[in-house]
Amino acid sequence: MKRWVSIVVAVIVIGFIGTNVYLIFKEDSKVQHTVHVEKWNRVQERDIVETFETDGILVPKEKQDVYLPLENIEFQQFLVEEGDEVAVGTPLFLYTSPEIDSLKETLESDITQVEGEIEGVEDYIDSLEDYQRSIPTTTSEIEVDSILEDGLKIDVHASSEMIESTIEQEIYKQELEKRKLEEQKTKYENQLDNINEKENSASMVSNIDGVVVDVNKNLGNPIITIASNELAIEGEFSEQQLKKAETGMKLTATASGEKRKLEGTLDKINPYPVDEPALDQKNAYKFVASILEQPETSSIGTKTTVSVVTAEVSDVPAVRDGVIHGKKTSYVYKLNKNGQITKNTIEKGLSFDGYTEIVEGAEIGEVAMLTPGKTPQTNTSFVTEMKPKQITKVALKDFTSREVWKYILIGLVER
Repeated sequence: MKRWVSIVVAVIVIGFIGTNVYLIFKEDSKVQHTVHVEKWNRVQERDIVETFETDGILVPKEKQDVYLPLENIEFQQFLVEEGDEVAVGTPLFLYTSPEIDSLKETLESDITQVEGEIEGVEDYIDSLEDYQRSIPTTTSEIEVDSILEDGLKIDVHASSEMIESTIEQEIYKQELEKRKLEEQKTKYENQLDNINEKENSASMVSNIDGVVVDVNKNLGNPIITIASNELAIEGEFSEQQLKKAETGMKLTATASGEKRKLEGTLDKINPYPVDEPALDQKNAYKFVASILEQPETSSIGTKTTVSVVTAEVSDVPAVRDGVIHGKKTSYVYKLNKNGQITKNTIEKGLSFDGYTEIVEGAEIGEVAMLTPGKTPQTNTSFVTEMKPKQITKVALKDFTSREVWKYILIGLVER
């Protein structure tokens, strides 16, 4: 090797070492206060849902007891047996009574009244549909029907979409009401037909769709019990779960053999323990939940895993556990675009399953240090692991040559 080449190499090596020593021992040196950040987390937009799980079982939503209708009757015969499936209006048993004529008049009057109520519901649905068709696409053109407005409680500043949604919900509600009234009318008509077909004889009919689970052959009341086809979820809460649960809370349930999760709400929580309280046992409290959309394949008695939603927030800034520090006051170490760390006080919100909502103090997209090895000072410079695949010519255009060499040198020294 030529002598001049050796001299040049030696000068470069000495200069490199000398620069490093200077940067390390210089007062207020950038290198001295630079922190190597191994892990960081970006503030994300997330839904955070706090839940707890318990076991449940599918049960009939309703058990309806059927009683003998009048005191002065003569029972004739049962028309159903245990295990029979029945619908609204299905005759359950026959009886005779000196008050049959009075019952017949009552049924005719009931049918007339129900028909009037059905007609009223249909007129209301027609007016809702006419109003729905008249809603323009822009808010400025909306002329709210004052009569319907009062009934639907529509805000004067509501958008077209909100008004349409409110009307659709009301139409759905009224159609359910109409269906119930039609079932009631069918029940009365079946009773009346039976009286007309069999002189001086009447039948008691079912008010629900379901299965006959008990027939009292001794004619004691209730004479028949029917379990509804509509299912609900029944289960038990522990003492800790009871403190968190409230009626009206949403839940999901996973049932064996059911492809989709069942959604529902807590309808009833019995605050009295299932078993008599005792010192040597833990208490359990019964709950019942309704199901929004009935299961397709699961039957009564199917076991479920129930997840009760105790709190939830949607589309909020959130970070993983380990990003937030402090006990009395919470803060994060943000990594800014200038290559510095800043300590920022934040307000925490809901925290669950490894993520915490940030109510104030950090925005979606900002980057924060994750579990620092040592506590950095505000405005401390930081370096991170180089990822060559992410270094492109386009990315380097955002830096001057001086800045590029500065950060390379700081990175080498920090490592």
